[in-house]
Amino acid sequence: MKKLILLFILMVFSLELKAQTPDTITIKLYIAQGFQILELATGKVVEGQEYIIPPATLSPPFNNYQYYYDAIVGSKFYIEDGGLDHNVLIRILLEVPPQIPWIVDGKRVWFFATFEVDGVIGQDFYFLNDKAAVLEIPRTQAFDLMIQQLGFTPGTHWLFTYYKQGVGFVNLDISTINQPDKVICKLRHFSEVAGSTQSELNVDELIAGKIPSSFELNQNYPNPFNPSTTIEYSIPEKSFVELSLYNAIGKKVAVLVEGLKEAGVYRYYLNAKNLPAGIYIYKLEANKKVLSRKMVLLK
Repeated sequence: MKKLILLFILMVFSLELKAQTPDTITIKLYIAQGFQILELATGKVVEGQEYIIPPATLSPPFNNYQYYYDAIVGSKFYIEDGGLDHNVLIRILLEVPPQIPWIVDGKRVWFFATFEVDGVIGQDFYFLNDKAAVLEIPRTQAFDLMIQQLGFTPGTHWLFTYYKQGVGFVNLDISTINQPDKVICKLRHFSEVAGSTQSELNVDELIAGKIPSSFELNQNYPNPFNPSTTIEYSIPEKSFVELSLYNAIGKKVAVLVEGLKEAGVYRYYLNAKNLPAGIYIYKLEANKKVLSRKMVLLK
């Protein structure tokens, strides 16, 4: 009996030790254009620990894109603690502009990257416990020079979205936070990711310059819908805003908007092609105030 108790204690201790040990993330960074790929760096971190993109001198034929790579040197990448349940190998394939302007599916972009986990291509990798992977790109002089060379204006409000072949740009499970010294992308799962301006990708736009008198969340239209709908909301003062989507049992399935917004009326375009049919709740939070409404997705 004592042996069984001792064995049980050892098993519990072993499970607790495993739960307390953060998973290891091996990161391999590549630069790519078409079928040409160059490995640039390899590093190892654990959950919650930042991987900082190092400087590198690009060899031919990629040396023409040194300005582009220099723009993201110093960027921080990490997975929030608790987002994994095993060690992973992440390959980040950073595309370089094949031409200027850089066009993907009819939209101008300045960033396009593929995130692969454990060698699996074309399959989304989701994090646990509502955690996210985070990419922070500093707004340096090199970043501004790259942006100008690709035809954008420095200081613009940037936006990241997923890109799916045959579907286009998808804004579920991904959010962008614009700050004066950096732009932050938070991904709830891995896939192909594109970066451009809000106006270019057109999923969350300021539609009224007049400052509204109250904090409001309008009913989406159309409702019911399939697969797209529009959500309008108003914020009377500059606020950090989060617009989230929940399923019928209260689980958060997507963060639609996350970031600091100027006062105004905003319109968000939701494409729910990848969500199952059902009843959803969308919730708006700003300055410790919360509003929510119900929507119905038909398939």
